[in-house]
Amino acid sequence: MPVVLQFAAGAALALVAWLAPRRVAGARPAAPCVLLVDAAPIAFAFGLLSLATGRPVFAGFVALALGAAFALIDHTMRQTLREPVVFSAAVELPQVFTHPHLYLPFAGSGLVIGGAGAATALGLTLLILEPAVVAPHPLAAAGTAALIAMVGWRAAHEPMLAAAATVLRRLGPSGEPFNDAARLGPFAMLLAHTVIARAERGARWRALAAPPVVRKPGDGRPAVIIVQCESFFDARRLGPRLPAALLGGFDACVRGSTMHGRFCVPAWGANTMRAEFGVLTGIPDSELGYDRFNPYYALARRPIRSQVWRLRRAGYRTICLHPFDRRFFRRDLVMPALGFEEFRGRERLGGRHRPPYCPDPEFAGAILDVLDESGPDTFIFAITIGNHGPWQAAGPPLDPAVADLFDPAELPEGTGLLRYLDGLRRSDAMLQLLLDGLERRGKPAVLAFYGDHLPSLSRAFAHFGFEEWSSDYAIWPGAGVPVHRDLPACELGRRVADLALDDGDAVALIGPDAYPAVREAASAAGPRFSRRPHCRSPR
Repeated sequence: MPVVLQFAAGAALALVAWLAPRRVAGARPAAPCVLLVDAAPIAFAFGLLSLATGRPVFAGFVALALGAAFALIDHTMRQTLREPVVFSAAVELPQVFTHPHLYLPFAGSGLVIGGAGAATALGLTLLILEPAVVAPHPLAAAGTAALIAMVGWRAAHEPMLAAAATVLRRLGPSGEPFNDAARLGPFAMLLAHTVIARAERGARWRALAAPPVVRKPGDGRPAVIIVQCESFFDARRLGPRLPAALLGGFDACVRGSTMHGRFCVPAWGANTMRAEFGVLTGIPDSELGYDRFNPYYALARRPIRSQVWRLRRAGYRTICLHPFDRRFFRRDLVMPALGFEEFRGRERLGGRHRPPYCPDPEFAGAILDVLDESGPDTFIFAITIGNHGPWQAAGPPLDPAVADLFDPAELPEGTGLLRYLDGLRRSDAMLQLLLDGLERRGKPAVLAFYGDHLPSLSRAFAHFGFEEWSSDYAIWPGAGVPVHRDLPACELGRRVADLALDDGDAVALIGPDAYPAVREAASAAGPRFSRRPHCRSPR
């Protein structure tokens, strides 16, 4: 094949690698400068591989494989999480290899593994069989890659960072990933969000930095337990086919609560850290700019003002419990920055790396044991893992109360929904065990229970015509008629701390006036970010 045709074939493959993700994103025609920014990653990959190997078809195929992989990931996230790939998803890439069971089934394990194997085999075949049409220059390619990396490193630090952010703001990103991916293209969107987020983060750190903590002596205040229950919501909202007796523990908690209602979470199907950060800090996600996609990505790895620090300042011992890998979401770095003195993972609590995880009822016992060990003036934040998806067909026998609800063949993802409901029953049993344990102990305590997000069962929910985003919560105990009130995630932790500290009339630690530097940074980036209303009051 003539040299020109080989380069043309390689360039055509690279072009497809660029267009495939744009098609998934529904990207529209844009100004030439925007298209150049969006095409740059694929163009660099194709150019560097062609320079290194002298084999343009091989280089184009590698670019195509990478573009196809990105398109598959983006499509899967849109279907399962109702949002495209965002820049902070890069921090989760290592977790795909350390915890593949949490990611691959959503895209199809066979498709991912088979596709990766086929692409690797074909790529190696091309590398061996395709003759070099020009002299390979691997050192030149490596030097060019190093130069690009050095420029990127410099651009990530002042003063080049501010200049790069200013340039990328001229592309007009809105901060909403669906809109920006369609208007700018997915690669341009990721680049703009990454750089602008980093440029704004310094001001946000300064505005939200936790002040030094001087702990007061404990005075026997009530223990505080907040349980973040994986994928919990009142599934009876799906329709009348789910029996009223499905969640007896949650009903008991609601009847004895001071407040309960819908819990307005800023994510669907995953991204637990968003609700978690809101509860623990009291900071609304609208104040986080681009870091709202994953506050744990970088923002919360330095001490951040939070309700945890507030309770610690008042004399509370602060403990986080999670029967799973402490490094997941890098909580091992984040939890101390949020104010926790102690973070116990599965190395202390037990639990498995892979399903079945630590059962929720068993976790209830661990929570109560820690409470007995620590006594009053203790704040326990418990993160469950027992009902984490994906919900596969294989597993232990289902609870008869769930197995007979419907034939799984009747609806899409029917087997997954039954598995989820079976796990939901165990989460409800955990809550009942906590209520019984606290009542038996007879000591003052405040218990808050909420779901971090809804389960990623889009097709099953569509069958029921269910499109809501909110989960459910309750704050126990109450002294009168429970108040029904829908809460955003950022309100729950503050209200619990108010109850514990008998500080309901005090000014909130984190409030709208606490963010002058943050607001200034957000104004420089453009209009305030808006979020769809995830909380809907019951009809």
